[in-house]
Amino acid sequence: MMGPSHAVTGAAAWLFIAASVPTTLGVVDGVDGPALGVGMLVAAGAALLPDIDHRNGTIAHSLPPISGWAARVTERLSGGHRKGTHSLLGLVIAVAWAYLAAVIAIPVGQGNSFYLGAGIASVLLCSFAIRALELVEGRLMLWIVSIALALTVVLYGADNWAWFPAALAVGYAAHLVGDFLTVGGIPIFWPLVLKSPKWWRKVPILADVWKANGAISAPVLGKSGSTREKVLIAILTTWMVWVCIFEWTGFNALAWIAPLATA
Repeated sequence: MMGPSHAVTGAAAWLFIAASVPTTLGVVDGVDGPALGVGMLVAAGAALLPDIDHRNGTIAHSLPPISGWAARVTERLSGGHRKGTHSLLGLVIAVAWAYLAAVIAIPVGQGNSFYLGAGIASVLLCSFAIRALELVEGRLMLWIVSIALALTVVLYGADNWAWFPAALAVGYAAHLVGDFLTVGGIPIFWPLVLKSPKWWRKVPILADVWKANGAISAPVLGKSGSTREKVLIAILTTWMVWVCIFEWTGFNALAWIAPLATA
């Protein structure tokens, strides 16, 4: 998937898991209105996080110089692009990191705390989403907007920070699913690399599912940036707009359909 598509699917996955209107599950505890909104930002950024394994990628240039350093370190530790960070192990490590970040806090008096870990993590994640969606231009504006959004996450993220690692997990998993549905696939069991046998690679459909490099895919979306991917993102975006309006205003823009369906 392309970067903007990952960001959209991450935000959509968070709404599907955490919102509590029809077509959503509402299974994450401690998510009120503000936490649902800022969780979308975190999930959208987290959906770009696996691509920090590429030092020359868009994400590596999202918040220089910090993102560049992080990309170089991650690329070396994960074995290169679309390897360690695109696996179940990468997901587990990212969620563990999010849990640690969620509990790092500084007392600020009167029983209040400033969640420093979540704030720092949110700056990076928000910058990913901003960069992928091309919402601002210039390094300075990227820093300003990322910090502003991160402060919003910290100030309005609700007292229960259990939603933070949940949002990161949902966004990260959405990225893995998105790449799994494209022809490139993902090495889901990395560092265990199971290469397909030679006879398997000679069968057209099977060769697309289990590849010679060990990647596994169900390429229903075709190549990254395909028309099928764009149609999916259009549908998800429309659905998100409806869910957000319903969730925060109580207005069901599709209520008129129900009488027609029962007529």
